[in-house]
Amino acid sequence: MAEPDDVLGDDSDLADLHVDERDWTSARLARSDIARCRFEGVRLAGASFEGARLADVEFVRCDLAGADLSGAHVVRSHFADCRFTGAELTQMTLRDLSFEGCRFDDANLRMTLVERVTFDGCVLAGADLVSARLAQARFPACDLAGADFTNAQCSEVDFRGARLEGVRGAGAFAGATITPDQLVALAPELARALGLRVVEE
Repeated sequence: MAEPDDVLGDDSDLADLHVDERDWTSARLARSDIARCRFEGVRLAGASFEGARLADVEFVRCDLAGADLSGAHVVRSHFADCRFTGAELTQMTLRDLSFEGCRFDDANLRMTLVERVTFDGCVLAGADLVSARLAQARFPACDLAGADFTNAQCSEVDFRGARLEGVRGAGAFAGATITPDQLVALAPELARALGLRVVEE
């Protein structure tokens, strides 16, 4: 059976692997098919997964900061305590996923499809979700402060329990679910979206 390090490379097929504590910094896995694999404590900072297809995978305590996953398709997978800080996640398909305790601060999720995905206790502060499509997504206990949702499409999105201060593009939240206390944090951006002039007496 091939060792995990032997399967690295663009256009690879990775299946049924359990990879622990490897340094795969800047690894090349563009257009690869990755299925039924578990990655634990793997360093993938700056790695390329561009156009890759991932299904039924699990990432635990992995560092994907600055990684390029643009155009990748990820389905039926779980991520826990992973770091995606500054990662390129544009035009991805994320479907039937759970993210637990992950960091997406300053990550780029422009034009990404987020469908039936739960972000639980994640940090998305400053994340770019411009023109993203979110359907049946949940953000319990997440930090979304300063995230940009300009021109995003939201359908059955639940923001209850999330920090929403400084969110941009909140006009895209039509139909989303929030709590009354969150409305206070969103008020300035919603006023801008409605074209209201708010002046001091």
